Amino acid sequence: MRNICIYTSLLALALSLLSCDKTPHGVLSVDDMADLIVDLQIADAYIESHIGDYPNDSSKMVLKQSIFKKHGITLQDYDSSLVWYAHNMEDYTKAYDKALTTLNKRHEKIKNDGNNMSGDEPVGVQGMPTHAATPGGAQGKPRHLNKMGSNNVQGDTTDMWQGKRRYMLTQGAQRGFITFDLPPDAGKQRGDRYQLTYKLTRGGNEFKVSLNIDYADGGTSQISRGTNSDGWVNIDVQSDSARQVRRVYGYLSYNIKRGHTAYVDSVMLIRTHLNKNNYGYIHAQRNYERNK
Repeated sequence: MRNICIYTSLLALALSLLSCDKTPHGVLSVDDMADLIVDLQIADAYIESHIGDYPNDSSKMVLKQSIFKKHGITLQDYDSSLVWYAHNMEDYTKAYDKALTTLNKRHEKIKNDGNNMSGDEPVGVQGMPTHAATPGGAQGKPRHLNKMGSNNVQGDTTDMWQGKRRYMLTQGAQRGFITFDLPPDAGKQRGDRYQLTYKLTRGGNEFKVSLNIDYADGGTSQISRGTNSDGWVNIDVQSDSARQVRRVYGYLSYNIKRGHTAYVDSVMLIRTHLNKNNYGYIHAQRNYERNK
């Protein structure tokens, strides 16, 4: 009887420890998320190097859907996982770092072998100096998040980003820009704060980021800076509570060195409503006035 109790206790403890390493039901595990990130990065690079075969968002989504099918998930499953990982950055960092290790190993193998991974899988962006982050037509509607990160049409916190979430940049990209130019969303208010955030792995390359907002009366609030370290990058602009925002725009510029690779991941452009506690925090922000 005593042995049974000990066995039961040990089994309960093992299950408890195992459960601590698992993500909630319906959310991809760290390992599965890492594998998915690898395939999505490769797909993005393939699309960029075969841009003529993917003229619109619908054709690009067909390729993405095939990847989701390979992993046994749907787009909704992926979005749900992103929401959870957005609030559990430590776990997302583990998944991303694992994916990055896999990508770098593949990249090194290709450089050493002088061949492609499978004859049709790309390893980097080729000849695409500028990446516009604003899709055309009715495609690429912005994803909205409320404070808890769930889908919401008009929440206090909204992700306005309409472009790709991930970029894999190799020497083929050389100098270039990831650009964006967006109108404010329907839930905008005066005094909103706009934050551009992403995870950067520079690979020793040079990056600079700029975020700007134009007002209806012709003024501009702007912030820009160089990025000289890896990890999460956050840059934000506080809009004037007495003025109407007309557009939100900016860029991430890069200069890729020969034989180097850089990764930009989890790009978001977050709009939050006026918060009087941090309204006065405008470190390094510049304001310009000009005629209409």
